[in-house]
Amino acid sequence: MTKKQVHVALGIVCCKKSNSLKILVTKRPKQTVLGGYWEFPGGKIESGESPQQTVIRELAEEVGILVHPLRALPVVEHVYDHAHVHLYPLLCRWIDGEVQNLQVSDHQWITLDNLSMVTFPPANDPILTQILQIDFSTWPA
Repeated sequence: MTKKQVHVALGIVCCKKSNSLKILVTKRPKQTVLGGYWEFPGGKIESGESPQQTVIRELAEEVGILVHPLRALPVVEHVYDHAHVHLYPLLCRWIDGEVQNLQVSDHQWITLDNLSMVTFPPANDPILTQILQIDFSTWPA
């Protein structure tokens, strides 16, 4: 039996706060698939949408912020019991808006050093590795 194919764009939203780079993570609502895990906000790519368009739309819907996708990271594929997911991670700059828990149960801004202390779904492991290899010293303020 072929598993359902799911294509998801993820926004790795970075900003400098108090002279330290922070990344936005959100918590999945308990009643959803993989509920209770922390993740990078985003959602399913709709027909005719690019990952960049999806990230802009989903972050507005889920947390009420406007972002600008700057760079795509390599696509990650992972097979769960419920689906075969294709994750399209995008490094994004936070442009406007205050983060709200519109379609997520919680959010937090965390430093790179603390990423490993947050419980992400297994499919995110390669993305976390990629993020930790990025030189953010020239990240936009």
